[in-house]
Amino acid sequence: MVAKTRFHVQKRAYRIVFYALACILLVLGIFQSFQDHAANVEIVYDQNLISLSPFEYTDFNNSRLNYIYEALVTYSEDLKIVPKLAVAFGEITPTQYLFKIKDNIYLHNQKHVDSDFIIQYFKDIQQVEALASLTQNIDNLQRLDDYSFYINLKQADALFLAKLANLAIADSSQISDLKNNPVGTGPFILKGQTANQIYLEPFQSYHGNASKFEQLLLTSIPNQTQRLDYALTNPSVLAIFGMSPVFKERLTSNRFSLQNYIEGSTNFFLYNYNRPMAKTANFRTQLQMALSLDMDFESFTQGMGKDSSQFLASGVFGYNPAIKDSTDLQAIEYQNYQPQILLPKNFEKIAESLTIALEKHSIYPQFSFENLYELEPKQVSRNYDLIFFGFKSDFFDGQSLFESFQPDSKFNYGNYNSQEFNQLVEQLTETTKIKPRQKLLQDLSQKILDPQKPLGVPLFENQVYYALSKNYQLNPRLDGYLDLSLISY
Repeated sequence: MVAKTRFHVQKRAYRIVFYALACILLVLGIFQSFQDHAANVEIVYDQNLISLSPFEYTDFNNSRLNYIYEALVTYSEDLKIVPKLAVAFGEITPTQYLFKIKDNIYLHNQKHVDSDFIIQYFKDIQQVEALASLTQNIDNLQRLDDYSFYINLKQADALFLAKLANLAIADSSQISDLKNNPVGTGPFILKGQTANQIYLEPFQSYHGNASKFEQLLLTSIPNQTQRLDYALTNPSVLAIFGMSPVFKERLTSNRFSLQNYIEGSTNFFLYNYNRPMAKTANFRTQLQMALSLDMDFESFTQGMGKDSSQFLASGVFGYNPAIKDSTDLQAIEYQNYQPQILLPKNFEKIAESLTIALEKHSIYPQFSFENLYELEPKQVSRNYDLIFFGFKSDFFDGQSLFESFQPDSKFNYGNYNSQEFNQLVEQLTETTKIKPRQKLLQDLSQKILDPQKPLGVPLFENQVYYALSKNYQLNPRLDGYLDLSLISY
């Protein structure tokens, strides 16, 4: 009995040791697998990168280049201006700003960044035509010490810091070669590139927090279904941009959550006051009723658009929450109208839906499909009653929209003109304080909807979605930028 009992205990102990060893190996395997995935992070985009140069500005381009380049200031998670390469900054007068930068900033080619470098850099980039709208109001930079300087402006500009957040610091001796050899101060350095992917590694001399990852892959897959299939089979994928809400169930059942972000884009019809139809109040009322009652842009776009009652997108500074759909639903005497409507190329599907909605209200549209910017302005103003216009507000601020429809603006295709509107825009450009600016912007948002002479009729704002992996903890910026220095898992 004793021997038998002893044997039983030994056998059980052996099993316990075996199972414990198996569990340890399993845990180690899982941990090693997770480490492998954590060592590599991949973000999948819906459009190919245009250029590695920060001066060929587009949103979807710069959202990737932010890992390579940085500016003196940047946006916080809630889109407020905060220091980046600067450690402090402040407004001395409306035309003078003081900056103090870090003392440990290096370019990817190991050049040290100090006040002298910054001053020379701003001189060099003022010759870059693509940056003219961002730099033309800068008068000069004035050195205080090795890491402090003034930026002096020609005139006060409420959007100066927002513009500065879009001026990446790079090696100005290589401006023409940045598209092939990007040299910035960002947390990652380029190591390789293919037609649809760039491969980055952490910059070892980075001035900020060290990267938690050994590799960052930025991949482009234009086809949405292929993009999703690829991401679901790659555990290292952190985010998938350009996803439709129709894929929400598939995403949420596969470690992703669906997010949307502020893009600041709206779409609307401009009334063309060079032609008589836009001046007809009855036509405008019938059009608004048709769009309000019988056109559902959110449904048509499968959630990628949201019906709008104003020209600024929600989230843009100046958006007026007091504005609601003000279509007068009282009975009117319907008349037949045949407007000439300009839509962008490849908008045939939306034209079909618009036709159904408009014909219910005695409007029988004739559509043309052309890229607006390829047409002569005189041709546009002469031939079309309604002009489809898509607009993205610069710097999440409404000023750029209202300036675009000043009498002398090249974008004022419909010859919109209002003395009160022009006066409000002039006041806006001279106002730098936040609360007075907000009131002026909201007043302008209301003014261009004046039923006596509206700028046009709002259609929808863009809803931009992306999927974020649940395997990581990260609070994205409101514009969708993913700051990998803030990530944890």
